[in-house]
Amino acid sequence: MTRSNTLDTIAVLDEHQMNNLSNDPEKEHSISFSTTSDWKVFVHPQGSIYFSNGQIIADQDIRDPEILSGIQYSSSFLGLDAWDSEGSEKDMEVQLNVSNRGQWNLALFVNHKHCVAAHAYEKARDGAFANMDPETLNRRRRLYWNFIWTHSAHRPCPARAVPDACDALAWFYADNLISGAGSVVPFSKEECEELLRRVKEFELPCYDNSTAKTSFLAWLLREICSFRDAEMYGQLTRKEFTERRHDKYTQHKAHSDSSALPANFVLPVLRLIMNCVFFGIPHSYMRLVKQSFEYRGRLAGMQANWETYIDRLVREYSHFLLISTVLLSATVGLLAVPNVPRIMEIAALVSAFSSLGSIIVGVFAIWRHQAKFRTVDSFTYMRNAQHSLLGFYGHAMLLSLPPFGQP
Repeated sequence: MTRSNTLDTIAVLDEHQMNNLSNDPEKEHSISFSTTSDWKVFVHPQGSIYFSNGQIIADQDIRDPEILSGIQYSSSFLGLDAWDSEGSEKDMEVQLNVSNRGQWNLALFVNHKHCVAAHAYEKARDGAFANMDPETLNRRRRLYWNFIWTHSAHRPCPARAVPDACDALAWFYADNLISGAGSVVPFSKEECEELLRRVKEFELPCYDNSTAKTSFLAWLLREICSFRDAEMYGQLTRKEFTERRHDKYTQHKAHSDSSALPANFVLPVLRLIMNCVFFGIPHSYMRLVKQSFEYRGRLAGMQANWETYIDRLVREYSHFLLISTVLLSATVGLLAVPNVPRIMEIAALVSAFSSLGSIIVGVFAIWRHQAKFRTVDSFTYMRNAQHSLLGFYGHAMLLSLPPFGQP
């Protein structure tokens, strides 16, 4: 069974229902653009439905007489009757949504020949395609693929979808290899490999009439266009592009550093405490916390840094816990020795309590950190650390308590 036969089987509106609409005397004056039998209902792979008569796409339920008459009345102002006579607009459609007053509040003109869409007919017609700059073309392509993503059942997949997707994914894969952790493309190397495999599979004959294939490719190409729009695709020279990316990273890093600083008069005191009381240990933990939240354009990279940070903390605290346990046992054994000098006894007691405190804090720290591997946990953790009374400085001193308690 072909794609059209399948759609005709499941998608034609109920004939009795449509006849009732056309026989309604109160609505006869408004049904002038086309007969109701021209409309068909199509099912998106997700399960939602939309309607089409070959020129108009409607997301609203045209089985409601008021909506149908509103769409047909609004379409009479768009000059759709001239499309077929011109012949050049056979690949044009318009998506219409009407308000409660019967006036359209959305009109998206879709050009399937060039895979562009715009909210004005003059900007989507064939004649406007040759004069588009790269930025405008990318934005209208995004509008088009967003439309196809939600309306994938009434037309076959555009021929350029697979080549365009493969071309973009090939560059994303190359950028991952070239830039490594500094890559800002929307997909990681592993994700590019998986997506390329899936896209190439869509060339198999079994996917020729697949609406799910059309939706998937439209979603992918929409995300590609969104990324290109954010990166000012086709607008900057190489030098300008490199400087812009460097400036964005520098500004983000400077903002993160400055937002984590406590009041100026407190900083000298905190640094003195960190260097003299904690022997400089908090400085290493503060660097570790900041490195775990460096954003280089991809959230997946932040998640990997966060998992590395948690794993390192848990391993370090486990080692400190083991050392403290051994030292506590040795110190208690020293106190059991008779005729120990008073000064050694005091030192042993201080060492014992220090080891005990290190064990308690270490166990609590392991319990608090070892289950926080989710992305949502990482952002909550960073927000609490950054907006605490002393900011990252106070948080770094708390992280230093287990190793600081080592006698």
